[in-house]
Amino acid sequence: MLTTLLLKLLVFPLGSFFFFYCLFALRAPLLTFAFGTNEALWASIVAGSFTWLALNKWNSIRRIRSELAIVDKLELADGERAVVSGRVMAKGTPLESPCSGTQCVAFRYKVIHKGTGGSFDDRRIQLITDYEGHAMTPSVVKGAMKSVSILAEPDNIEFMILEPGPKGFNGVIIEGNAAKDRVRQYLENIDFGDDFNDRLNAGMEAKKKETYIGPGNFSINICLKEADPISDNSRLSETVIAEGETLLVSGIYYADKNGIGPGSNSTLEPLRLIKDGVAALNTDIAGKKKTIKISFGLAALISIIYFFTFVLLQG
Repeated sequence: MLTTLLLKLLVFPLGSFFFFYCLFALRAPLLTFAFGTNEALWASIVAGSFTWLALNKWNSIRRIRSELAIVDKLELADGERAVVSGRVMAKGTPLESPCSGTQCVAFRYKVIHKGTGGSFDDRRIQLITDYEGHAMTPSVVKGAMKSVSILAEPDNIEFMILEPGPKGFNGVIIEGNAAKDRVRQYLENIDFGDDFNDRLNAGMEAKKKETYIGPGNFSINICLKEADPISDNSRLSETVIAEGETLLVSGIYYADKNGIGPGSNSTLEPLRLIKDGVAALNTDIAGKKKTIKISFGLAALISIIYFFTFVLLQG
């Protein structure tokens, strides 16, 4: 994992840039290099950026394929990365998502409204977050050959509820008065207290209520200090992991708890929950392959245009 991170941060971008810079600085008819030419510099940055994007997607495909390769692995070793795909079920009573009322094992929600910002002469429309939160109940992924508990932690739940495309991060818009009534009731049952101990939007004061029982069993809710009451102007969005849906869980296996969670360094050893399981990963691979082809094609096109314009015509 550390090697992968170094490749992304150092080798890929620098290698891509220097490759194209050396290539574009070549001048005909003599095999000499004229470093520092503006057109070579900027063409190298653009072509190198497309190449870096392609290499980054290629590296992501390698990671996904390595996870797919151990999905069917029967034995789970303590302290090593494990991947299990199957149906997710709550160990006890499932949660009910605050917006749609979906029976689920985890959810994330947000309540926003349109506000204004800027100077008096330049009023701009802004999206202000009034409430947001996420929660999870003890749950297990039941695969064909094995079952494991999900040992999620509050700080990484935001990155767990994933599916290919922006919907996995932005959530689904929930409309209707029934949804607004449900959120009002959900928030009324939370005692946020009087301590403004958190921030929302661009550092605006907010209250945070956290309940942590253990890995995979917690809730966090945040309320803006000057939150607008939920009204027709409010927009609700949520992302849920519904009970019974297919889920792929990837992380470090802990034998004493028969569960999968993040490693000691959650940045290098994260916990991933992928909705739709293996099918979603295969779809993700297909999308990344298209990006690789387009990025390499654009890098090649820039090279052709550069040599035609600055080498052949000016040679």
